[in-house]
Amino acid sequence: MTPRMKWLLAACAGVFGLYMIDALYRNWIEQPQTELNRRIETLSNDLTESKQQQLQSQKTGRRLAEYSARALPSDPMLARSSYQEWLLELVDQHKFAATSVDASQPVPLEIKSRTKKGKRIRIGHRIDYSLRGQASLAKLAEFLDQFRKAGHLHKIRSLTLNPIGSEGRLDVNLSIQVLSMESSMNESDVGDWTMLSEAQESLKPAAALVRRNPFARGFAKALNDVQLRAITTNREGIIEAWFAADARGSIKKVPAGSNIPLALHEITVVEILRDRVLVNVNQEPQWIQMGESIGDAMTRSMKVVSGDEE
Repeated sequence: MTPRMKWLLAACAGVFGLYMIDALYRNWIEQPQTELNRRIETLSNDLTESKQQQLQSQKTGRRLAEYSARALPSDPMLARSSYQEWLLELVDQHKFAATSVDASQPVPLEIKSRTKKGKRIRIGHRIDYSLRGQASLAKLAEFLDQFRKAGHLHKIRSLTLNPIGSEGRLDVNLSIQVLSMESSMNESDVGDWTMLSEAQESLKPAAALVRRNPFARGFAKALNDVQLRAITTNREGIIEAWFAADARGSIKKVPAGSNIPLALHEITVVEILRDRVLVNVNQEPQWIQMGESIGDAMTRSMKVVSGDEE
């Protein structure tokens, strides 16, 4: 064997040796390390997902505990009657007229079981209500404001408003949905859960809707007809403001703390002085001078705000 052949054989043996060393490295070190890293990554992802599920379960648990405190009684028929009674008291408090409240039959609510495959668990009932009545826009706004601050598991699904003739009243049609839960903490009534005062402060005031009053087509004329005519003291020593309440000049004698009857507007006499009267027009204060109408006073105050008054 020539030297050249020996070198070639040695080179081939070296290449083969390197190949074997590389194969052994990949089979015994690189591949197990890659597999181990993959398993570590999978376990890490599983752990992260498990923690997220745990946090979500904790949030759901706290939410369910809150819902249980707010939900109607677990007995669906008792829940149906107790909420209907609460709703009737609310509309009566806000002086709705021609009121009717109809309740549907409770509908069972079920979810998939997490522990038993193919099984469903009943968590409560859904009850739908239809409320119809007549009210001024101001009273409706107060009703809706108290409704949203109540802590019951209820919501308004639809609201329809139609002006009624020239009286300024609104025909109100509300569709309401409430929940009764099997885990409810309220055994015999709707409960007294209310929104926290801090949360209530973040709500937009209901008076904004009344001030805009999209239904008041005769808005300016109606307010211009309400004119302060006199300030007197009656036989009982009570100071009264005399207002012309309509275009015919009908006089209404109104003491402090009472309302001036006017369609679509909520007007309350707050304070009576010798020559002027403070009134809240849809919860907005206005000073009315002697011989001045509410429309005049509002126009004057708007000029002051805009800087147009001389």
